[in-house]
Amino acid sequence: MQELYIGIDLAWGENNSSGFCVLIPVDGKLKILNIKLLQNIESIVTEIVKYKNRKIYIGIDAPLLIPNETGNRDVEKNFNKDFAKNKIAMFPVSRKLLRKEKQLFRGEVLYQKLQDLGFMASFDNDKVVFEVYPHSTIAVCFNQNNILEYKRKKGRSIEYIKQQLEVYKKYLLSVIKDHDLLQNKISDLRTKQLKDYEDCLDAITSAFTLYYCRHNKSKIYKCEKKEIFITPI
Repeated sequence: MQELYIGIDLAWGENNSSGFCVLIPVDGKLKILNIKLLQNIESIVTEIVKYKNRKIYIGIDAPLLIPNETGNRDVEKNFNKDFAKNKIAMFPVSRKLLRKEKQLFRGEVLYQKLQDLGFMASFDNDKVVFEVYPHSTIAVCFNQNNILEYKRKKGRSIEYIKQQLEVYKKYLLSVIKDHDLLQNKISDLRTKQLKDYEDCLDAITSAFTLYYCRHNKSKIYKCEKKEIFITPI
């Protein structure tokens, strides 16, 4: 049974699109079989079901379990402790915070739908899903354990962001076979195009994370004693 790796950069809100990518191993690299932006969870599940006869490994950049009403999940607490030396921290997630931001628990919804299809957070299964974090994958696999500052943040100019995305793209080209998306001239992208492009790169990295962690050193973090999150270390 042929294996493939799916990455999903899941949007926090219903009005934003999510990056979706499918990778297959070819001659020591990974080939992009499918990459696009999807608007809702139903369309994401529909795309995944197309590959139901394959071994599927899914990495999702979004919280998949949120048992805590306030504060941080155990995932964030333990990850932030481990990656403090790299100056990498996960965003705090709680049900109260998401309600305040008027966000739906979209990761939980998608995770439940995938569980209904037989997916679980275990490499012992043919249908595998884990929560992932592109920042830690980029740092460990490509950027000498340092954070790559490609996200928009106060004090970072658009030109700086574009430069960092160029670095990000070059890193991915070292493990991904050439594809039209990876030949885009980032300097020409406008604000919305830039965000869409970033989402696609993060989807690629989310898929790559599962491939890397299957074959290399990684660490799994638990949420209320349930394994849910994986990262290269």
